Amino acid sequence: MEIENQDPEQETSQKPEENSSEQPGWFQEFVDHYDVDKPLQGEMLTGKILDIQEGSILLDVGLKKDAIIPGQDLDKVDPDYLKGLAVGEEITVGVIRTPLGDDDLLVSLHRGLTQKTWVKAEELAENDQVVELEVVDQNRGGLLVAFDNMQAFVPNSHIPAIRRGTSTQKAGEIKAGLIGKTLPFKVIEVNQKERKLVFSARAAQREQRLKRLEEIQVGQVIKSRVVNVVDFGVFVDLDGVDGLVHKSEIDWERVTHPSKRFKVGDEIEVKVISVDKENERVSLSRKILLPNPWKKLVEDYKVGDLVEGVVVSVLDFGAFVEIREGLHGLIHISEIGYSNAEDPKAVLKKGDPVLVKIIGIKTARERISLSMRRVPVSEQMEWIMNLEDASEDVLLESDRVDLKEGKETLPAPEEDESQVEIAADQVQGEPEETLPEDQTDNREDTEPAAEETKAGGEE
Repeated sequence: MEIENQDPEQETSQKPEENSSEQPGWFQEFVDHYDVDKPLQGEMLTGKILDIQEGSILLDVGLKKDAIIPGQDLDKVDPDYLKGLAVGEEITVGVIRTPLGDDDLLVSLHRGLTQKTWVKAEELAENDQVVELEVVDQNRGGLLVAFDNMQAFVPNSHIPAIRRGTSTQKAGEIKAGLIGKTLPFKVIEVNQKERKLVFSARAAQREQRLKRLEEIQVGQVIKSRVVNVVDFGVFVDLDGVDGLVHKSEIDWERVTHPSKRFKVGDEIEVKVISVDKENERVSLSRKILLPNPWKKLVEDYKVGDLVEGVVVSVLDFGAFVEIREGLHGLIHISEIGYSNAEDPKAVLKKGDPVLVKIIGIKTARERISLSMRRVPVSEQMEWIMNLEDASEDVLLESDRVDLKEGKETLPAPEEDESQVEIAADQVQGEPEETLPEDQTDNREDTEPAAEETKAGGEE
């Protein structure tokens, strides 16, 4: 009879199997009585609803023990969501505590929904998606929006209606007006560990703004609505893009504060003067669409006219003269006297009446150049005499009024011809025939006579 040869290693490997079935040992007993699938606190489980009671929900989570969602946790869940649950539906829950012995396995539907919300937020961020959310509250730093079963934060800097320079009070009013409204947002930060979920309304509107910026052209006239008023101007809505009307572009008159002219909600027509697509800035002008009062003021004047005026200010380089209310011209230092004056303040002072000649009108720059020295001496003398006669008439009229009221008056002094001659000498300066011929060009394009340059130095 033949005996089969067996491999010693094969024989050895078969022995433990025989022993394991016949002698389970202490380890097998431990395994049979210990739940190796015992979940840890905070762990997320997926379970199928077995039963729904008024104060609890029973779940099959694939373990030896069924899980229970207690009533305290259900109170944290939106009632409308609970009404939609049904037996057999799968839901995600979080372990409230690890059960010991015969303890129930308590889980939280609220934590499960929160986890689901975090996952959704991460997906939105990865895909750069826009989501519509309702604004539910505000705080000093920004807005709170409802995102599923959580509240997310929107910083002030990411609220388009709150712009640079907006006061704290005004920002609060803007945020209060947004509560209850549904707006587009984008996720800009998701940090579940630190429980940070931040959205931005400004980022959600960026694509719309960029498209609108491509449509806006310099020179275009647009009807807009004021959305913010600040110290340096007003911001207006250009159908999805904000533009700035600087206070210098509001009106031809000086605007001390834009709030005196406009309030939020006012509709105004503006003209586009520049578009910065890179920085998303649009500069606008309102005054350019209004009649320029300066053009109206100068339409009665031309170069070469002799006009009367009153000195309104004297500076180192010359004097400004008002020749009509709201219309000022400059007498350069080289045009003040018949000989160059080193100090305009030694010749003129504020309030002095003067006879000047218009030597230049620059409409584009809104400037009028005036000259005293180019006024013929004979015209100056006649004007001075008429000015003195007018002054005497005013004094005589004043005397008559005083006499009528019974006041004692002193007799008017007799005219001193020597004083008139002295005044004439001061005005005349050089003989009339040595004066340069009247010129109609701006004094900036006119070279003074050689003798004057020699006497007064360089202009």
